[in-house]
Amino acid sequence: MSELFHQWKYKALFGILLVVSMQWPSFEFLIGLLILVTIFFLNTKNRKTSGNFITAILPLFIILFLGILSSLFYPYNLLDIAKDIAYFIKPILLLFIGYSIIHAIKSPIFLFKIFIYLAIAFAIIHIIRIITFPNLFSANINKIRNETGLSNLIELLALIFIFLSFKYSKISVFKNRSMTISVLGLLIISFVLYFSRTMWISVFIILLAAFGYAKISLKALKYIGIVFLIIGGFYIYLFSIDIDRNEPGISVFLYKMKIAPEEIFMPKIDLNNHAALWDHWRAYEAQMAFNQIHGYQHLIGRGFGSLVDLHFAAPLNDDGMRYISHLHNGYAMIYFKTGIIGILFYLTFILNLYLFTFYKKSTNPEIPITNLIAAIGLYLLFSSLIVSGIYNLEDPNALALGGLIAYFDKLKLSNPK
Repeated sequence: MSELFHQWKYKALFGILLVVSMQWPSFEFLIGLLILVTIFFLNTKNRKTSGNFITAILPLFIILFLGILSSLFYPYNLLDIAKDIAYFIKPILLLFIGYSIIHAIKSPIFLFKIFIYLAIAFAIIHIIRIITFPNLFSANINKIRNETGLSNLIELLALIFIFLSFKYSKISVFKNRSMTISVLGLLIISFVLYFSRTMWISVFIILLAAFGYAKISLKALKYIGIVFLIIGGFYIYLFSIDIDRNEPGISVFLYKMKIAPEEIFMPKIDLNNHAALWDHWRAYEAQMAFNQIHGYQHLIGRGFGSLVDLHFAAPLNDDGMRYISHLHNGYAMIYFKTGIIGILFYLTFILNLYLFTFYKKSTNPEIPITNLIAAIGLYLLFSSLIVSGIYNLEDPNALALGGLIAYFDKLKLSNPK
């Protein structure tokens, strides 16, 4: 009875943290909660941490240490330093907690179950919000998204897990195939209605890697080529038509897709043309950060507590913000805070995840754990350009990643050969 209680306790804790890490409005509350849970697991008897996990998490610790060290050279506001430490320690805490909880849970497919069950709830709520939205068919998509939800990474990963379950039956949550297809249909409808560019590109990246095509081969190159042809054809179409950014309906989504590459890489610095500036906001933030790095700062950054000067009070809150700490472009943010050294360690972190796909000793050919870890690594490589990668304030992927590494260790122990 005691063991059953402990299992349910850990399962409930994982589910709560998964939701809270993505939905809770108070970042300070979340960090406090994560610290308390981390202390609990650090004091747990018979706690085990593998070399695989330490290797995966070590680059993030070095980035954290480097940011703190660099901040010692400047008289920054202590509150700004504390905020940056919280931003950069969050994924470390989530990775450790995810690893510790899944190590304690005996079910080999709990991680897949909790993501899919929560995704069903989120998808139903999202679709209801869309259906009941006032003036749905005449409203601007940006307004609909702002009020009903911009994206949902729990739904994204659940969608991946269900697609994988058709090939890997061991991770199938539903024994009834028709039920699986029904849930897949529900998640696809909700997925499409988010009108999220990041989710669309991410689903292609993660699916390819999760099915084993991250490892370069003729077959992998074939499927990667097909994806590039589809994307290339789509962009040829987009650039062949005129799209007004202010048109109602799906035109706004198509316009956002059209400008996506230049939004990241081509800043348009005209502070009097707000429409063009917002369309290239990610690139503008990054450009401002790069322009404010000088001398040895290129090597070690400006440290935690440093703020990027936007050169005007941007309407990011009610009062406007001229100085910001957190950037959409994760590479620019890491470079600004910790320099080239920080970037190299962040890329090392992603590379360590990607290398799981080459693990020769099969932990369990019926459960694609190594491919999923590599898939999240490639997702982070892409998402770091757009939504800060592992440092996204509302991203539960670190919790899932920690859990997947725990599954890897458990399966490796049960299949030592």
